[in-house]
Amino acid sequence: MALGGCLKPPPVDYGVTADTGGHIAYVLDAARAQALRDDVDAVTIVTRLFDDAVLGPDYAVPGAAVGDKLSIHRIATADRRYLEKEALEAEIPAFTDAFCAYLSALPRLPDLIHAHFADAATVAASVRDRLGVPFVYTPHALGIDKRLAGARGPALDRRIDTERGAIAASDLIILSSRDEAQRQVAAYGVAGARARTLCVPPGVPSAVTPGAGTIVDRLGTMLSDPAKPILLLIARPVAKKNIAALLRAYAASPALREAANLVILAGQCSARSSAEERAVQQELRTLAALPALAGRVAMPDRHDAADVAALYRRAAEGGVFVNPALHEPFGLTLIEAAAAGVPVVATRHGGPSEIVPRIGHGLLVEGAVDDAGLRE
Repeated sequence: MALGGCLKPPPVDYGVTADTGGHIAYVLDAARAQALRDDVDAVTIVTRLFDDAVLGPDYAVPGAAVGDKLSIHRIATADRRYLEKEALEAEIPAFTDAFCAYLSALPRLPDLIHAHFADAATVAASVRDRLGVPFVYTPHALGIDKRLAGARGPALDRRIDTERGAIAASDLIILSSRDEAQRQVAAYGVAGARARTLCVPPGVPSAVTPGAGTIVDRLGTMLSDPAKPILLLIARPVAKKNIAALLRAYAASPALREAANLVILAGQCSARSSAEERAVQQELRTLAALPALAGRVAMPDRHDAADVAALYRRAAEGGVFVNPALHEPFGLTLIEAAAAGVPVVATRHGGPSEIVPRIGHGLLVEGAVDDAGLRE
């Protein structure tokens, strides 16, 4: 169960909203893997139904098949608006009632609910109280690290309280990295949480075959010398991803600019972009307009899965994938890049500190430092 984001059968419009990121790939691929098991009869991904003219009609359809034994079911409430994570709190009671009604009408109750993010865990805890169905919790990105990074405010305080409640209530907590299990969850101070924590690193997300007419075919319209190798970054345009640091590092290094072009996929320019996303994208555009970067930086406004696959393939021709985040909860893009044969340079904070040594296919850097750390 995942309440936020634009969750639909592939192709998924990653980056179209602030909540449509890597966790959507995680949810879909984890569900696919479960559905392939002989001891599983069916897997249903449950999410909100909403009707939004900007995002399109797919999310107003109650059900959708994803594959054998795997489907998506959307729960409708009186509020048919798309709601981002921060706005979902008031909708939880209505969603919980509608979800319980849906479950009660099924021929049999599910054996287990896997709740993604704390809002879904709040719903799952209520379902367990009412119907006796146990639940597993996966947070994906815990708010306590935002507080450690200096973020403040009532919304963050409520989020952390909700996460603490989810950790305390869950029957099992499934995490992607030891950093989450040993440091982040422990910071919530919930007695007995560690004994209920299981670390299961995700595998490579489902591959997409590059098609014709992708961004790679259009690099000549954005770059002066498109034949050069590329430095590739794919990340949501939020402050913690530290994308501007890479642009500044690239601008400050004549040797790097001469050796390679820089290609950045920083979300989609959408009417649903958050204020933070718009601010980060504007900062990136301002930096990319520096005279030293003319014809050396490609930063498309839109992209799809075929574009991403094609860029990985292009980066494998002498390029590098870069993740300079201040902290990365896991880092699915690092696994995708490595699977495509692209060496990686990544932040040493969070999941990459486990991924990079394990795959032996890259370097760790101090992304939060001065830009010299990235230039090296």
